[in-house]
Amino acid sequence: MSSPLADAMQAGMEYIEPGAPEGADEAPSWPPALDLSEMATREPAPPSMIIPDWLPCGYATLLAGHGGVSKSSNALHLAACSALGEPFCGLEVKQRRVLYLSCEDRENVLHWRLRRICDYHGWDMAALSERLDILDLVGHDTLLMAPNPSTGLCTTHAYAVLRERIRTTGAELLIVDGVADAFGGNENSRSEVKKFVNALLALIPEATGAVLLIAHVNKPTAQAGGNSEGYSGSTGWHNSVRARWYLYPETERTDEGTASTGRLRLDLQKANLGRSDQSIVLGWDDNAQLFTGHLESSSEFDRRQQEQEEQQGILTAIREITAAGDYVPAAAQGPRTAHHVLSATESLPETLRGKAARRRFWRHIESLRRIGEIREGSIRRANRHTAATLELKPAQDKGAGSASDASIEYDAAPNNPTQGAPAPNASYSAGGYRGSARAQTNYRRARDGE
Repeated sequence: MSSPLADAMQAGMEYIEPGAPEGADEAPSWPPALDLSEMATREPAPPSMIIPDWLPCGYATLLAGHGGVSKSSNALHLAACSALGEPFCGLEVKQRRVLYLSCEDRENVLHWRLRRICDYHGWDMAALSERLDILDLVGHDTLLMAPNPSTGLCTTHAYAVLRERIRTTGAELLIVDGVADAFGGNENSRSEVKKFVNALLALIPEATGAVLLIAHVNKPTAQAGGNSEGYSGSTGWHNSVRARWYLYPETERTDEGTASTGRLRLDLQKANLGRSDQSIVLGWDDNAQLFTGHLESSSEFDRRQQEQEEQQGILTAIREITAAGDYVPAAAQGPRTAHHVLSATESLPETLRGKAARRRFWRHIESLRRIGEIREGSIRRANRHTAATLELKPAQDKGAGSASDASIEYDAAPNNPTQGAPAPNASYSAGGYRGSARAQTNYRRARDGE
């Protein structure tokens, strides 16, 4: 894919402007102050979005993730969706003219991915040519900003070529894959990061355009998964963008340690102009040969409703087990845990089944114990050992802070061969649950995913 931009970039550092950056001899051109009197006469328009909450117009957005986590393929999928105005993973996407700079994938890979995207949606690939320009820049010098010995960080001639292309094509959404190939400054310098982001924002139309930057994260960030901040380098990468996404493999806690579920999670970790507590779950589609996804609970009401239904399902499942004369072990680890036993019932919601749901399951258990819906008891097994159990609290004892609530005590010391008759060593009180040290440790580990 030869183009003026590719030719300019191939020439490399000789195209870096040898003197001062553009406009260095000119006085800074700042706009006039806002006319507050005029603004008071009209209603303000809400922030414009290409994707509501996720991709605001007039600003830069950062998509970060570890190498090999499918950032590029998902970014290309989004580019195609925006070019046609089609939804991406269930999210509404406004139609825009898109320019995609591919600094990591060659034409054959781009073609292969794009064909599968189009086949999955039933699109004609030729229809994309009207609004999607893809540049294969692998093997070219793709630096848009680089340090100059005399003037410091400044734009290159490749940047000038890019500016001209955007002007002539009318591109609105600029996708840069990836940042390390286009930014020649110090990623740990807030001022240089900000200068780079502002230089790209100067290329797109304020009202309808946006910049999407694809970036790698370092090893410690990648290892932390969803618990990390989702970017590497200076906090400038976080502060210079108005929205930030983090793509990472979904994991679960098992008896052997941490294991991958095979799915990906795309978290909206920052959204200055919208609601940030949103995630997309992506799973591999063997037939389509690409990741497809859906948005998790779309509202706070939906999330609360789901939590209530899941907690009610747990209570119903416990009731089902005890009605059959069996018991629910309190163990969070081992061959027969509460999750194992309740998953065998018909009452446990599907969203709480399987390895990937264990952490969420135990958080619900913790919440139900805290509000007094369930408690920990004990049974004497055939081998004369006692086992900690989960059981429903009697209806008359459910009132928080009641006299009976403060006095009921149950044995919670599992697998203690020296224990005789059940001894009171765990109590419920108005101040909350106090179980055995081992039981508390099990719950804490399961809850926190340790």
